[in-house]
Parts: sequence; C-alpha cells; structure tokens
Amino acid sequence: MGDGSLAKVSAPTTGVISNGGLIQIGVNNTADQWDYITLPKPSQPWRILIEGDVPTTSTTPAMSVSFFEGTVPLFSASGTWQMQGQSSQYANKKNWKLKLKNSATGNKLLVKIGDWEPMSSIILKGYGTDRTLIRDSLTTQVWRNMHAFPTGLLAPLSAYDYFRDADCGMHASALFSTAGTPVEVWRNGAFLGLYVLRTDNDAASYLMDTANTEHLLIQPQHAADMWTAAFNSAEWDFPSPDVAGYDTGDDMSQLAPTVNSAAARFVSWMQACVAQRTDIRSTYRDYLDLGSVLDYVLIVELSGSMDSLVNNWMAGSWNATPASGVWHFWPYDEDVTWGLTAPVNGTAADADAVGWVCGNQSHADHSPGFFNVIFNRFRPELRQRWRALRDAGIIDPRGITAWITSYTSLIDPAAMEMDLAVWSINGPNGAFAIAPNLYKQSLAYVLNYVVTRIAWIDAQWGYSGS
Repeated sequence: MGDGSLAKVSAPTTGVISNGGLIQIGVNNTADQWDYITLPKPSQPWRILIEGDVPTTSTTPAMSVSFFEGTVPLFSASGTWQMQGQSSQYANKKNWKLKLKNSATGNKLLVKIGDWEPMSSIILKGYGTDRTLIRDSLTTQVWRNMHAFPTGLLAPLSAYDYFRDADCGMHASALFSTAGTPVEVWRNGAFLGLYVLRTDNDAASYLMDTANTEHLLIQPQHAADMWTAAFNSAEWDFPSPDVAGYDTGDDMSQLAPTVNSAAARFVSWMQACVAQRTDIRSTYRDYLDLGSVLDYVLIVELSGSMDSLVNNWMAGSWNATPASGVWHFWPYDEDVTWGLTAPVNGTAADADAVGWVCGNQSHADHSPGFFNVIFNRFRPELRQRWRALRDAGIIDPRGITAWITSYTSLIDPAAMEMDLAVWSINGPNGAFAIAPNLYKQSLAYVLNYVVTRIAWIDAQWGYSGS
C-alpha cells in the first residue's frame, strides 16, 4: 500500500451528482451560463409553475417560471408574461405568452423542444372554444403528414438550400404552421388550467429570410372582402420581410412600396380568377404552387374548417417581386374545426352533414372565393391527390386515431376535471352557441368525426381503396 495514502480522482466539473434525490450541478454545467436550452418532446404530462401577477390587456408583469416533466424539474427562468392573441380580449380562459430571460446574463432564453425550432417565447393557448385541446394540433399535424408526401419535405428543396452558406441548410424542422403539446399551468401554487404549449408562428418557421425583400410571408387579418375589394395592406400582416417601422395594420404601400406591390400582384390575380376575368388554368404557373393549394383545400375539407376561407391561413413566396413570384399556402390557427364550427351549429356541422366547405353550396359565413375556384377548376387534381394520400395511408382513420390517442395521453383526466371546474364551458369562453355544440367537447366526438368525414369524402369522390 506504499505510504498508505489514498489515490485521488479529480471531481468532475460537468455532469450531475445525485445524492439521495438532491441534484448537484458541476461548475461548468450550470443552467445560468446558457442562453439556449434543449429539451426532449414530452413523454409524460408537463407542469409549468408561474409566480407573478396576472397580466391585463395593458400590463406585462414580471414572473418566475419553472418547467417540470411529471415531478422532474427541467429548468427555471425569469421574465415577463402577457396576454396572447386577439381572442384573449374576449375570453375568460385567456392565452398567455411567456418571454423568458436568463436571470444571470439578462439575455433572451431560447428553448428548443425536440425537433421544434428554438423559441424565444412560450405560447400557452387556452382554447376556450375547443376544450378537448385537440383540434388545432391535430389539423396542422395531419396537414404536415399530407404535404410532406411523397418527398418527405414541406417546401421545395431550394428553400432549404437557401441557407446553405449560413448553416449548411439545417432547417429540416421548419413546421410551416404550428404544433403543440398539452401542459398543466399553475400560478402562485394554484391550478390555473390546462393549456397547449404551441410553437411560434414566426418567419423562421416558413424558411423566410426576413432580410431578403423577395421572401414574403403574408396573413389576412381583417380582410373579410379580400376576394372582391382592392388589396389593402392594412388588412394583412407581413411577418416577412423586415421593414423598418412596420407593425401589423400599417400601410405597407407607404413603408415599402415594392413589398406592397409584390403582395398585391398575387392577391389581385386571385381576385381576377374569382371574377372570371382571368383563366386560372392558363396562368397559375406564374403565380401559384398548385400542390400547396390542393393540400390546403383538402385539409380544409377534411377538418371542416369554415374559418379558413378569409382568415387563418398564411401565404408565402421566396421569389416575390411586383412582376413575378410563385406563392404557397399553409394552414394556421385551426381550433375551430372537426365539427366545432361557426356559423353552423349542432348536428348540421357533423362530418356527414356539413357538406363541402369550399364547394358552391358552402355553409360558411365567408365566401370560399379563390378556394372555390380551385375546388371547381382543379377537381380532377384534387380527387387524384386524395386517392394518392389514401392509397399511401397518409389519410387513414387508424393512423390519425393513433396520433390523437398519443397526444391526449399527455392529459391527466383529473387535470381535465380541474380545468372544467375552473373554466366552465360557457359563452365567455367560446365564440358561438354552447348548448348545441356541447356534445362535441369530447375525445370520442373528434375520433368519430375523423372516421366519418374520411368515409364521406371517399363516397363523394368514388374512392373505394387501392
């Protein structure tokens, strides 16, 4: 044993040491030195614990927040929180946005969950209308499965390759819409409610370089007469490109006339097609990515999304100028779907009763406009695409049911009981009649809608299997 001295091994400066449940963090592995955190996709219910005053329409109070998976702590952060979205102003169960910061550095704290894009804000959607918390996440997930077939990509290869020099084009996780996971939210030790932690819907999610003036991303905000009235940029949002001084609702024709003209070119062409001043079949290749709008119409029809005709969609182009540019369509904000619609209520909105959403006898309170033109003029292509997606098992009751059950398994039934006790299903928590739609607030209804709606479309288009 020599001189009897014990051999020594240096204590690790990275990693963790568990001492009876007490986790000690090495000096070079402290969370407060990082401005970027990565987390796995939830495999059990998440809890978000917030301490701070409740925001109002005019306040963004400071808060402290900790994230847990089950009872295992993930991370903590400081920051502020505020109401999120237009609907929060009128609903009792509001949406929240948490803006996280590193308490040690004061920098923004980016959070990357699984394969989602890193987020600088945490969006918590209350879905006062859809208390199942399923519909929005389900719709965008089904659309992604559809649109990625058969290439496996959600955009042209050139859109990914655009970032080759910057980061080798590592943007395969761009969602081209939103995704979500259910979470429990507690405030000051009391249960606040069940929410959906939803991804950002920023320009990066659409592979847009906001410094490139030809990378245009637009969203209708208050353009109810978009299919007939002259283009008015104040009725649209322009997440891309970045324009100095711009805020949603501003007149883009004054701030960036070229950007305004590029968007107006596309919208004006759609209006001309609606008014039958322009033949869409002979002109669409100069304006439109046909595959994207076919998939958009199909997801609208499959989910019965009546609120997606003059709202709740995004359009974008990577080569938009006042004289050229091809545009793509993407769905967004899809919680008023799968039988839970307005203005049609009760059984009239059920899967086999609501009829075509984009068709000539649409029951929607907004004109299907351009989507009706696609529905009529490209009917053979729509039917062919439906058949291809059905044959490939992309649109399939079993696969969609499996996704729904996997998603809802992250919701503790006891937590749902608590949520319904705190936030009763009533008018202030929804946008339309409650009584005739109450039976739609269940997992079983959504599952039945999926099966019935697929069968209904099959029957209309004569699909009977491959």
